[in-house]
Amino acid sequence: MEFYRSLCFLFCLSGKLLLSLPFSTAQLCHPVQSDALLQFNDSLTVETDTDSDCDPKMTTWKNGLDCCSWDGVTCDNVTGNIIGLDLSYSCLQGTLRSNSSLFALRHLQSLNLAFNNFHSSPILPELSVFAKLRHLNLSNSNFLGLVPVEISFLSKLVLLDLSRNYKYDGIFEVLKIENNAFKTLVQNLTELRELNLDVIDMSVVSLNSFMNLSSTLTFFSVCDCMLQGELLPNIFSLPNLLDLSLEFNDFTVSFPKSNWSKSLESLTLSFTSISGKIPDSIGGFKNLKTLDLRNCTLIGSIPSSLMNLTKLTSLDLSRNELTGHIPSFVVKLEQLMDVDLSFNNFTGVLDLGVFSTLKNLQVLRLTVELNLMYNSMNHTFPKLETLGLPSCNLTEFPPFLNSLKMLRELDLSKNKIGGQIPRWFWDVGNGTLQSLDNSSKGSIQQFPWKELIHVDLSHNLFQGPLPILPLHIVYFWATDNGFSGEIPSSVCKLSSLEYLNLARNNLSGSIPQGLGNLTNLWYLDLSANKFEGTLPRSLDNCASLALLNVSHNRINDTFPKWLLESPSLQIIALQFNKFHGQIDPPTVPFHPSILSTFSISNNNLGGQWPEEYFLHWLNLWMVDLSNNRFEGPLPIPPPITRFYFSANNKIGGKVSPLICNATELRVLDLSNNSLMGTLPECLMSFSKNLSVLNLRMNMIHGVIPRKFAKDNKLRTIDLSRNQFEGTLPRSLLHCENLEVLDVGNNRMNDMFPDWLGTLPKLQVLVLRFNMFHGFVSSPREARSISKLRIFDLSNNNLSGPLPVSYIMKLTTMMYQDKRQGKLQYMGDANYQDSVMVTMKGLEIRLVKILTVFTSIDLSSNHFGGELPVCIGNLKSLKGLNFSHNNLTGYIPLSIGNLTELEWLDLSSNKFIGSIPQELADLTSLAFLNLSENQLIGPIPRGRQFNTFKSDSFAMNPRLCGFPLPETCTNNPQEIPLVTILQENDTGHGSWFEWRAILMGYGCGTAGGVSLGYIVLGSKQFEWLAGLLEKKGANMRKKWRRNARRSYQR
Repeated sequence: MEFYRSLCFLFCLSGKLLLSLPFSTAQLCHPVQSDALLQFNDSLTVETDTDSDCDPKMTTWKNGLDCCSWDGVTCDNVTGNIIGLDLSYSCLQGTLRSNSSLFALRHLQSLNLAFNNFHSSPILPELSVFAKLRHLNLSNSNFLGLVPVEISFLSKLVLLDLSRNYKYDGIFEVLKIENNAFKTLVQNLTELRELNLDVIDMSVVSLNSFMNLSSTLTFFSVCDCMLQGELLPNIFSLPNLLDLSLEFNDFTVSFPKSNWSKSLESLTLSFTSISGKIPDSIGGFKNLKTLDLRNCTLIGSIPSSLMNLTKLTSLDLSRNELTGHIPSFVVKLEQLMDVDLSFNNFTGVLDLGVFSTLKNLQVLRLTVELNLMYNSMNHTFPKLETLGLPSCNLTEFPPFLNSLKMLRELDLSKNKIGGQIPRWFWDVGNGTLQSLDNSSKGSIQQFPWKELIHVDLSHNLFQGPLPILPLHIVYFWATDNGFSGEIPSSVCKLSSLEYLNLARNNLSGSIPQGLGNLTNLWYLDLSANKFEGTLPRSLDNCASLALLNVSHNRINDTFPKWLLESPSLQIIALQFNKFHGQIDPPTVPFHPSILSTFSISNNNLGGQWPEEYFLHWLNLWMVDLSNNRFEGPLPIPPPITRFYFSANNKIGGKVSPLICNATELRVLDLSNNSLMGTLPECLMSFSKNLSVLNLRMNMIHGVIPRKFAKDNKLRTIDLSRNQFEGTLPRSLLHCENLEVLDVGNNRMNDMFPDWLGTLPKLQVLVLRFNMFHGFVSSPREARSISKLRIFDLSNNNLSGPLPVSYIMKLTTMMYQDKRQGKLQYMGDANYQDSVMVTMKGLEIRLVKILTVFTSIDLSSNHFGGELPVCIGNLKSLKGLNFSHNNLTGYIPLSIGNLTELEWLDLSSNKFIGSIPQELADLTSLAFLNLSENQLIGPIPRGRQFNTFKSDSFAMNPRLCGFPLPETCTNNPQEIPLVTILQENDTGHGSWFEWRAILMGYGCGTAGGVSLGYIVLGSKQFEWLAGLLEKKGANMRKKWRRNARRSYQR
């Protein structure tokens, strides 16, 4: 009874309390906050034209209505304060300013501005006013500048996403975070669960800061952040981490030997520098579902511990250097849906049928020798949608393909499939196939797959006309084949086509006007074909066209000025055609341009370049005007330009100081013009990023500017063939990255600059044809000039003994690299060095410099003394020229150690004694000149010596034997007995190895040229061959005439 009385009392009391409460479920939005939202709305614009998928939420905001009901706005039900603002994908454009009314919403707990365009606004420190903020998402919204340290004041943050804020207008700019800001961020944000910093410049962030990451993290992603150094193992032990993505960085990794996070479900380390073997301990990730280690230079075999990852659904180990057999336990991971093991070095023959046990398999990519079991593999992959078998040495189309009813993507590229494509192949993936990357030859008439939107036939042997493509195709790649004929008119009806690449085929005729109908076309590459006629003006209708490449064709047209006024083009490549005439100034008013790359080299364009273009192309980072007939003053590129080529024109006048405004320049090549006057003082210090400065073959005079900036990045300085005077500036010592210094063919008057030997990376030093004088003193540093490959002091006034101390320091010339890989040249993808050398008796310009090319030229000076025995240590030397000096003594026997030597010129000296027999054993020797010395005795016979003409030995009166007309009498009294001291190389023998490089050079022809060194076009080489023949004939006539006169006397 007492229980019921108590229950009634509580009921009555609760009723009174309920009646005393206000009868309301939610508060209305505060007017001050509503006004703040409307002001924020007015500060931005809504642009739906640029993105049809966005949702313009703010257009529904109306004054007078409760703002808590507005799209994207969340209010607190009790207080009415705005606590959430989600304006993601809202079509917003504009600038976020520090006085924005947004910062009046002090109660915000969630702010999402992702996928808008804030026009490179900085992320503002005023965000720190949101003290209660738990979710902040500013991703993909074009914020730039530095991440403010004030973000770390938001200590309640659970989610922070600043990822993928970048701008590309020819130059790629990204958001940046400093080391101190990141360090403070991870220390203060102790409640973070999700942190996404993808595509932020973190290059200065220390990886040690990752030690302080919050243990509450469940998601951490720093993809493509330019991180460097060594990643410590603690990150793999965070107790709550589910998803870790670190791809596209340049760090190494120390994997833990144990204590892996048991919670981790996804691990992505692709495109990093982790290398080494996959650690056995990786099997500790018991809950792992996704493992992505592609493109990491991994070696060794796949560890058996991977069989412990029984929950794995996606495994990607592609593009590494893994070896051994593909282990059978992979097919026991029954949950696998996506397997990519392609492009490794696996051995053995794999039975593809073993993968049929994976009933959920949707994606399979392999590169290995396959046993396809053609007769027993029908219907074994019921869910397979993507099959990639590139480089599997397939010789025919696998018949089981016809059983893959769900197939959407097929890659059979880089195989050895021959013959015609079988008819049944056209039924593969009927109704489902969307992507085809095929390897075969023969012809294709038409593709039967109506759903096909992606076709890649590149790098095959297809011939005949281009095939008829499906009507809805988006991507067609057919580079590097033998397709011929004209572009069919059917291509001009493919309204969905966005990518068309037909480069490097045998296509001909004119470029069809109908391509202008392809309004969605974004990428058009027709380069390296045989197209003629004009460039169709109709391409101006392709409003989305960003890349146009018609280079290396036969297009004969006036310059298509309309291209320069396109608002969408980012890359224009017209080089190596027959465009001609002048380029007219732009139409007024000049339309905005996002052009980033502009190449019109190797045409026949002339007149003065209209400077108005460079004044408006503010995003232009690469411009190539070289090999035309442009005249007038030097065009000044935009300030943001990085690569500027204007070589081989007729540009004259002074180099304007305005060039120094282009502070981002990496390569400046103004060679072979008519520039004159003195150089502006700023030229050697205006850009700390400048790597190449080439002013070769102009008429510039005066002294070289004296001030080279400290910490500069200059790699190549070529000032040759001008009229520079005076001395070399000592500030060249600031050029610690310098590899090539060429001041040849000037009027420099200086002592030998021995201080250059302290430059640690110098490989090419050319001081030829100047007035350098005095002795060549000993190198100042122990490791001076050790990397020199080309050492040319010829045609100066240097004197004293031969610089033996320098020769002994040339350690790069002492070692031979026997690796037979692809030929490598000095320079990089943006610029390759060239140099003029006296090679085999002729002045030759090496258009590219092989890294194995080595030569010493001290000719036409006043050096005296004997040729040192240590010359035989330079075992990788290709060319040696000591001619026209005052050298005496014997030719040392050690010169026979120079097994790579291709030319040797010791002419016009005072050498005595006999020619060492060891010279006849140099099988690479193609040019020899020992004329005008005092050599005696018989000329050695055999091998290369049988190929040399008498010119090589002329004006040595006491020499005899072939090829001279004088025969040897074999009378010992006529040949003085010469005592030659035994040469002792034991002091250096342990330093060197005998190695050989098979270069494939033709040898044995006097005056021949090693084509590995000289890269010329076919017409140029024909000219060179004729010149060599003519030059050699003239030299032989001259020496024979002189020889007859000396014998008559």
